[in-house]
Amino acid sequence: RDTSVPGRRGYPGYMYTDLSTIYERAGRVVGRNGSITQLPILTMPNDDITHPIPDLTGYITEGQIYLDRQLHTKGIFPPINVLPSLSRLMKSAIGEGMTRSDHGAV
Repeated sequence: RDTSVPGRRGYPGYMYTDLSTIYERAGRVVGRNGSITQLPILTMPNDDITHPIPDLTGYITEGQIYLDRQLHTKGIFPPINVLPSLSRLMKSAIGEGMTRSDHGAV
């Protein structure tokens, strides 16, 4: 019998730790310096961005690009929905000397 404390929607409370361990391990090469860019690709049950797996992945990774099925159906390519997409590094990568002055409004 599983005695672990349930988290959101019945997923185990340790799901965040397990996911972060998997993502962090994917970029590590023993004895070598450097880094790797990882692009985890997830499908969400019923396109639910609040589902625990994509939601926790958003906390672990530095950002998310939300590809929208409805935009794809309308023939909009790439079908990126910018409102639910996020970037934790945006404030470090835009501004004077890095982007045009009108970038924030674009």
